Amino acid sequence: MIGAVDRTVAWLTFRQLFVRRRLIAAVLFSLVPLLIAFIFRSSHERSNQEVLRFVLTLYREIAVGTLLPLAAVVFGTAAFGGELEEGTIVYLLVKPLARWRVVAAKYVVATICTTLVMLPAVALPWLLLGTDIVPSKIPLAYAAGIGAGALLYCALFIVMGISSKRALVLGLLYIVALEFVLSRQVVGVRSLSVREFVITIVGKVGEGQPGLTPGTVTMDTVWTMGAIILVGSLALAIHRLRTFELAERL
Repeated sequence: MIGAVDRTVAWLTFRQLFVRRRLIAAVLFSLVPLLIAFIFRSSHERSNQEVLRFVLTLYREIAVGTLLPLAAVVFGTAAFGGELEEGTIVYLLVKPLARWRVVAAKYVVATICTTLVMLPAVALPWLLLGTDIVPSKIPLAYAAGIGAGALLYCALFIVMGISSKRALVLGLLYIVALEFVLSRQVVGVRSLSVREFVITIVGKVGEGQPGLTPGTVTMDTVWTMGAIILVGSLALAIHRLRTFELAERL
């Protein structure tokens, strides 16, 4: 259970992440798949198979492959990034508050924000294109995969956010290099790709559903590497906050 101070840190982080401009951007961001689905529906009549293939491609390539890591990098790096840029982290560090509680509160908020942005991106296209064509288990499987992906991505980007003022740039480089390029071209790199983990989870949760295929990595890999990424990233973030030198940011 998060203590009273932790709830305060979480609430302040939530307000920081959802400032007016970022809130508007997040809403627009979450509506991108709906816009694409609307254009698809408006073009001309499609068969049920074409609609199903479109929805699966939209989820896999747009929602999971593009929007999820981008949402996570924005919220994950901004959880500490704003305080580093403004220097207000000084006031946080002088509080008699365990560093792991600070990291945990900010990590939970970043993960929740990422998930909240992504859920409409999954649900709205499904509602628009026909709940009778696409089985409900498919968007539910993608929602489960996206939730797991948000947990891992935000852990990675929290570390970047607390380690560098250029965390957003570093995060985008990570997404482009590892998730967009290497994981799709180099087989061995897929065992390090959160995107591939998400696709594997989707295939497992939605097993037997039309159009869903097994992921390129095993569930054992997902559990093992996912745990290493999650625990290792949060441990590193806690260590980085504990050893944070105030003079570096003054």
